[in-house]
Amino acid sequence: MRLARLTQRRDFLAAAEHGRRFRSPVFMAQVRDAAPGETREGGEPARLRLGLTASRKTGNAVKRNRIRRRLRAAAAQALADRAQCPCDIVIVARAEVLVADFRALVADLSIAIDRAKPHKPHADRRRPHPKRGAPSQA
Repeated sequence: MRLARLTQRRDFLAAAEHGRRFRSPVFMAQVRDAAPGETREGGEPARLRLGLTASRKTGNAVKRNRIRRRLRAAAAQALADRAQCPCDIVIVARAEVLVADFRALVADLSIAIDRAKPHKPHADRRRPHPKRGAPSQA
């Protein structure tokens, strides 16, 4: 079975900003559920779409392509019964995908949709700097 793919940057960003997250030792999944009655471009009904991301931190081009092929094969097995689920799944890979057991990848991906936790918006975590030249309060 071939899963529909996420290809637009705005879809990846929407999943990152509004989606739920599931962390695994080898990947992070971001799951964005489609709104009821939502349709995709072209008027087709919303269904499961998969997006894969492997940054240069994970290795050279050969390793990144192997990572994506492994994740795509695992997702085809794990999400086959959920193909009509109207959601977008973005998988952000780590280098450990290459050495992970394939059955563990499939198991983690199969529970990613159910266990994904709601996204917490990032707060500005920087502390305000004291003004220069102002007397310190001790």
